[in-house]
Amino acid sequence: MKKYLLLLLWSILFITLSCRDNDESLEEKNQINFQLIGKGNLMGNYLAQQNTVITNSAQWTNLLNQLDSSNNISDSFTETNINFNLFMVVVVIDEVYPNGGHSIDIMTVDENSQNIEVDVEKLLQGNVTTVVTQPYHIVKIPKLLKPVLFN
Repeated sequence: MKKYLLLLLWSILFITLSCRDNDESLEEKNQINFQLIGKGNLMGNYLAQQNTVITNSAQWTNLLNQLDSSNNISDSFTETNINFNLFMVVVVIDEVYPNGGHSIDIMTVDENSQNIEVDVEKLLQGNVTTVVTQPYHIVKIPKLLKPVLFN
């Protein structure tokens, strides 16, 4: 009986210490609020699939020129004049689909001690129309000098 009681106590102690070690290894994340610049589907003018961070006006102008080369996509953006001293732009462009009903969605942007993590999901994956589309989502976040990882 003493053996079982001792074994039970050791098991409880081991589990308690294991749980505490796991809690200490979890790194604290701070959620970053982002502001929508544009979201939708490219049609007729497609870009390379990409997850990109834009940190200066030259990069931003280049992207706008590519987007606007046939359909003036940026006309629907909430803003196009970005202060890159204060903000950076996160751009997610999905692959080209032979049909509509698809989306690419930036769900969260989190900062930890080492980097910024952008969580991207495909919420819509349908065969709604026969129009060739390419989903995109563009947001701005405060400028931070850390690497950006896309999940």
